[in-house]
Amino acid sequence: MKVTIDSFGVTPSGEVVERYTLNNNKGITVELITYGATLLRIATPDCAGNTGDITIGFDSLEEYLTKNHHFGSIVGRYANRIEGAAFRLGGTCYHLEANNGKNHIHGGTRGFDKYVWSAHVVEHEESASVIMQHISPDGDMGYPGTLSVQVAYTLDTSDTLTIDYSAFTDAATVVNLTNHSYFNLSGNLGSDISDHMLTVHADDYIPISEECIPLEEAPQPVSGTVMDLTVPTTIGDRLYKKDPQITAAGGFDHTYVLSKDHDNILRLAAMLTHPDTGRSISIATTEPGIQIYTANNLDGVTPFRKGIITPKHGAVAFEAQHFPNSPNRPDFPTTVLLPEQTYTQKTKYIFNKVITTCNL
Repeated sequence: MKVTIDSFGVTPSGEVVERYTLNNNKGITVELITYGATLLRIATPDCAGNTGDITIGFDSLEEYLTKNHHFGSIVGRYANRIEGAAFRLGGTCYHLEANNGKNHIHGGTRGFDKYVWSAHVVEHEESASVIMQHISPDGDMGYPGTLSVQVAYTLDTSDTLTIDYSAFTDAATVVNLTNHSYFNLSGNLGSDISDHMLTVHADDYIPISEECIPLEEAPQPVSGTVMDLTVPTTIGDRLYKKDPQITAAGGFDHTYVLSKDHDNILRLAAMLTHPDTGRSISIATTEPGIQIYTANNLDGVTPFRKGIITPKHGAVAFEAQHFPNSPNRPDFPTTVLLPEQTYTQKTKYIFNKVITTCNL
């Protein structure tokens, strides 16, 4: 497989942002840019063989610079929220930027999604990879230690996109990385995802406060609650329920528990299907949790690619990660990374077609 490279623009500081296009010659196209190590675009065929975009994104670098809310980007150093924008490590209290009320989210206002990453290409007969790298200095957004991060995106001829993460540090720190792509499998990015079918292979979830901070009693079983997605469920049947957890977040914005001890085993986490088009995506990850976020904060005004306005609940994000606020929750799997350790994560997006009447 071959990767094509072109320029996506230049930042105000003069950094060139490159675009990398991967095509497996089976209808799957993936575009990446070095700004934020961002997954710019995924296009897949529907049941009639028509190719359409299934992720939200922008057409220009300027829009990523001014409008971006982590659309397709790598999020770090810490994906999700840290309560009180502070945590203790090794007897020291580290204060972070409070950019989500009094809490910290997604690494701060200049997290990893706001940097131009370096990149190189590796091509094989049945796969192609774009490997991106970034160095976060000691004290970056308040985090201790210099952190070196590598993220490899690999598309193969089996219709699978794999993201491999690795990181190491020169001092004890906390790390929680994810990709923040938004999916709408209909191919119509101006529609909502109420008609999509969602399955999450988790028996427990993290209930949250109105500030989306895990409650003291988290995790809790999904059984008997609106959060139970263990069988294929039409998203619209749950999204508008008058339930305290749905109300708190304005939809789904919850971590589902895949492993309580982070055993680093690759396991199937979730599947999203759009019955009318036959498109389906399965997500597998080594992470202990997956955040299901139904784009509750889209404003229904901002134009995205091709000028299309995506409404509130117009997509769903699958953020494979550790649990929110883990640095302040010793009962959660640890996010501490020491100098003698290497952070690793693998997440796979498997693009399938399901049996369908093909209503197209």
